[in-house]
Amino acid sequence: MINNKVKDIICLGVMVMLFFLLTYSITTTQQTALAQQKQTSAGNVTAQVVPQGTSLQVANKTANSASPTGATTSSGNITAPVVPQGTSLNASNATTSNTTISSSNNKLDCSAIASNIGGKVIPNPDVCDVLIIRQAPQIKGGPSNNISLNKFSAINSLIEFVASSSSSTSEGNQQMVFAMGEFGLLEPQLAPMVKAAGNSNWTISAIHNHMALEHPKMVFMHWSAQGNLNTIENQIKNALAAVSKIASNTH
Repeated sequence: MINNKVKDIICLGVMVMLFFLLTYSITTTQQTALAQQKQTSAGNVTAQVVPQGTSLQVANKTANSASPTGATTSSGNITAPVVPQGTSLNASNATTSNTTISSSNNKLDCSAIASNIGGKVIPNPDVCDVLIIRQAPQIKGGPSNNISLNKFSAINSLIEFVASSSSSTSEGNQQMVFAMGEFGLLEPQLAPMVKAAGNSNWTISAIHNHMALEHPKMVFMHWSAQGNLNTIENQIKNALAAVSKIASNTH
């Protein structure tokens, strides 16, 4: 009889201990979860979806710091602005390069340039655009292959100039420019034009076609150069003179 009472007391004690342990465990878990929810101090890292090709930059750790896109972020948080492919994220305190020259301070005489290289000015307020129209031979194309394409800008040669700086020499001031262009060539003219561009130390960036089934066949060469304006003008004239000899012999 006594042994049964002792067993009952022991079982009751064990159950009480288990109850208190279970209660303590639940209370501790709830307190931990509540503490995590209330943790909002500055400096937390916010995970954001970042497009391929961009990078993360840490904003200044002062309140209301500016992000690279101009938006305001919480202090210390990391943000990833969406950046188009082919661009990069720059620090907001980056300074502008000192080599940039305002076109208003170094205006080019586009009419004189066009006259010198045998082209016509295409109105553009910021860049000197010169179109050199092909006189011969007539390029035929279109649905019936009988439309003259020479009147289209896309079949001709376009050259663009922008002032980069000016320098003084014993011969006077020399205008420095950056030029880029696209020559519309007959297929036999491509090789001598590439040779002329190499001799002038131009950069050739693309050679491609603009159309199909035209006659005679044409090919287009993109190039760029930087240097003295007079030098580049003379290089252009010499290159056009070299390929025009081939054009006069093409039927």
